[in-house]
Amino acid sequence: MARHVGAAAHGCLLPGVVHAPTPTDEPCSLPALLVATLPLDPSRRHVTAGALTDAVLDHAAAAYADLAGRVAVSGADPTGLVPTGLASGALDAALRGRVLTALARTPLLVPADPDDPLVAPMRATTVRDLPDGPAVAALGLLVAGLVRLPPGPAAAAAARALGVEERTLAEVVDELPTGAAVDWAALYDALDAVAHDAAAREGLAALPVPLVDGRVVRGPRGVVVLDEDVAALPLATLDALGDWGLRAADPRVARPLLLRLGAERVDAHALLRHPVLRAAVLEQADDDDLDHAAQVTAAVLDVVAAAGTVPDDAAAWLGLLTLTAADGAAAPAHGLVLPGGRAADLLDDRVLAPVAVEALDRWSREVLTAVGVRDDLAVTTVPDVVAGVAPDEDADEPGALAAASLDGWDAYVLRLAAVLGPGAACGDVAAVADLDAVADDRWDALLAHVARTPALRAALVTPVRGEGSGASADSYTAWWLRTRAGLPLPAVFALPGAHGLPAALVPPAPAVLDGLDAGALRALGGVASLAEVPAVGWSALLERLGPPGTAVPLEVAAGLWRAWATGAGPGEAPGAVVALTAPGVAEVVEDAVVADDPRWWQRASDAVPVVPVPPSGPDGVRPGAGAVADLLDLPLAADELDADVADDGEPEDVPDAVLALLPGAPVRWWRHDDLLVGGDAVDWWVDDDGDVHAVHVAGLAAGLAWAAGRWGARGALEHLLGDPDDGSAALDVVLG
Repeated sequence: MARHVGAAAHGCLLPGVVHAPTPTDEPCSLPALLVATLPLDPSRRHVTAGALTDAVLDHAAAAYADLAGRVAVSGADPTGLVPTGLASGALDAALRGRVLTALARTPLLVPADPDDPLVAPMRATTVRDLPDGPAVAALGLLVAGLVRLPPGPAAAAAARALGVEERTLAEVVDELPTGAAVDWAALYDALDAVAHDAAAREGLAALPVPLVDGRVVRGPRGVVVLDEDVAALPLATLDALGDWGLRAADPRVARPLLLRLGAERVDAHALLRHPVLRAAVLEQADDDDLDHAAQVTAAVLDVVAAAGTVPDDAAAWLGLLTLTAADGAAAPAHGLVLPGGRAADLLDDRVLAPVAVEALDRWSREVLTAVGVRDDLAVTTVPDVVAGVAPDEDADEPGALAAASLDGWDAYVLRLAAVLGPGAACGDVAAVADLDAVADDRWDALLAHVARTPALRAALVTPVRGEGSGASADSYTAWWLRTRAGLPLPAVFALPGAHGLPAALVPPAPAVLDGLDAGALRALGGVASLAEVPAVGWSALLERLGPPGTAVPLEVAAGLWRAWATGAGPGEAPGAVVALTAPGVAEVVEDAVVADDPRWWQRASDAVPVVPVPPSGPDGVRPGAGAVADLLDLPLAADELDADVADDGEPEDVPDAVLALLPGAPVRWWRHDDLLVGGDAVDWWVDDDGDVHAVHVAGLAAGLAWAAGRWGARGALEHLLGDPDDGSAALDVVLG
């Protein structure tokens, strides 16, 4: 028989050899004393191999397992009795193998579920790197055979030696039941403590989550935890959200762990940004099933009512919700108006009909307005506009939906490309919506309302600018009103009170714009001077003067010439310009030259019309005649005409009185009875050498003034040349 007594657990000093029954030389590494009747060799120091030895070792292993089982039942830790490491000899190895086999079948390990009995190692499971605690206890209620091990590497080594199954947290979580009654809230609370570790969070990625509709899904990522305002929605609305694919956690199990593992907490406002709501609205907009559309609309409006406000990026697709008009027809929300509102007053009810009274009774004006039903005129913002690029007609992104709701948007972005350049990034563009639905007899009221309502006014008067460019284009609202409204708006008109704008060239503001302020009028084409006329407005302005050959009053022509000298003018070469066809005579002509300076004004003729460029500045230096030539795509006179003086004339001295008052004037000039330059008769000229030629006093005054760089003083010089004692004329020369 074999007999086991006490172990190191009781503090006994073990001899470490087999007693058969007297001590032998056979080592024994078990933490217990083995006394057994084993067959020995003649020296009685070694056990002989054979069937008898095997039988005795089998009994010894069973007795050892019984000893470990009693230790476990007593509440002590039996893992210290599990042999680990290397055997100390052949007999020890044979015994240890039998002991481990017997221990694996013996209930030794403490179950994670305190209501379960001790667990045999062969049926036991541990979770790798999951410390003993509430998490293990909670999992033990769901995972059969899950045991708790004492802390430390020795217990872990004992478990491995006994063949305890070691599983990862992810493997355990993957097999958690989803159909059984589980206290998910308690489980989440218990697991929350370990979820601070990144590896543990990865292991919990497939944690089952019960949803509000009764389903259980795996993985918190993609699940939403409903805020109180959403959780309080009608059950039918919550069911609809679930039918659309929203994975909303059951409010009873909402715990911080779910958020830590990737779930998203949403209130009603955030829910309106969720893709499933957007997809449901877009789907019903393309569906002929009005019953389904009504269900979608009811659920979404419940969410809108709970949110109170609508996210800016949701406004475009919420406007596609199907509602019922007063006449019973189905229409998108943005195609309806609220009875008695400003929009109903201004817009044609054949285009935007009133919403049904039943909708008003069920939902508030605020809720209906939030989803696009028009109470007042609305501003639609198209994000990230690129000049020349129209959104895909079939796209359902917010920008494409917003652009699709605006009449003529494709033509407008082409206009932006023409003004700002193709591909120019224009940022977000705000536009007054529904301009194509304005009642025919309400344009004056609409324009006045837009001009005095801040948001609408901003969408009218704020120009669109391309990124990195100094150029700007009309707002969509201004462009639409000017080009598509059918209003009697000239391309350019004079602002009330503007001076120097002849009606023959710039008409007054039309009556439909009466009462609008200057800012609104400017957005619609009003200008205070010709210098303000945009490049795109010049063609219409020049057309008002008539066909080539039409005489143009000098005061009108002078206004044009001054404007061109400041850089204002057409963006492309005009088909006709206004030029001198004789001194003091202006006409509309198809071709001309640009005068380099006032000398060339004298050479204007029907054959060679001349566009004068007014000199500026106290020194009389001509402004950029070359710039005007480039603007009008015309050559300079000096490049086209001969400037040779026909004869030298008779030299005469410039009076001393003039020389004293006009620094830079030449001391001598040349008198001519007839002065020909390039074959053309002129009154004066200054040749390339700076010599002044003239046929009379007025010509001499002009020549001296130009030569001295004092063009503005030529009138005073003429008086001074006629009367050297004229003090007033002298003063004008000095100060002029």
